[in-house]
Amino acid sequence: MSEITNDPRLKQAAEEAIAKAVDRRVISFTLDGETYWIKRKMGNGRKQFAKYSVEKEFYFEVAKMTIAGRMAPLLVPEILVLTPDYMVTKDGGRTLKNWLDTDMPEEDKEQLLEEAGRALCSLHQAGIVHGRPALRDITWKEGNFTFLDWENCMLTKDIEEQKAVDLILLLHGLAREDYREEGHRMEALDRGYLAQGGEKTRENAIRLFRKHGVLCRIVKALSPFHMVDVEAARKVCEYFLN
Repeated sequence: MSEITNDPRLKQAAEEAIAKAVDRRVISFTLDGETYWIKRKMGNGRKQFAKYSVEKEFYFEVAKMTIAGRMAPLLVPEILVLTPDYMVTKDGGRTLKNWLDTDMPEEDKEQLLEEAGRALCSLHQAGIVHGRPALRDITWKEGNFTFLDWENCMLTKDIEEQKAVDLILLLHGLAREDYREEGHRMEALDRGYLAQGGEKTRENAIRLFRKHGVLCRIVKALSPFHMVDVEAARKVCEYFLN
């Protein structure tokens, strides 16, 4: 990752965009035909347990992106402008969620998910854990994946367990969409992760489910209530343990 330039024209364009959308936390704008994104130091409107203050959360994300960008520059958005109130990064393309909701042929979607699994494993092999990879926070453009939204911090300090949780959360995000083809899509993502050398992390994920087997039994018991996140958790439990 190169040094933050704080290009004056880019900064001016960003501040003009903010002035037109003062209540928004995330804003896009265009300059010289390129699309950029602003993320402001603002709360996201959700009260979340064990989250940092808005101030600490913003700088935690900046620090995490800076470190991750040096270790895996192709997978992390480059911060082009940084002020005490916002950061600016270049657009990384459509999100994985957007791509899966297009009329792209199913085999291409599964190939995309397989490559996304490889990308997550590459991130882990660089020693970086995302914290909450989600379909809406992974972009793809011209063959390159970018991971967004680095503000999340895991409770466990065990780096290998964190990698396993990353993999579980990405599969959970896929399962919660309730796609008709979700089984094949989960397999595709998992296959890509394994192909990149993620066997150990996958084994740790299975170990976590076995260790907390009671949770799998609980989500299975709650299945009749059709709660989205609970149902997704049940599907991931069954995927790893069956």
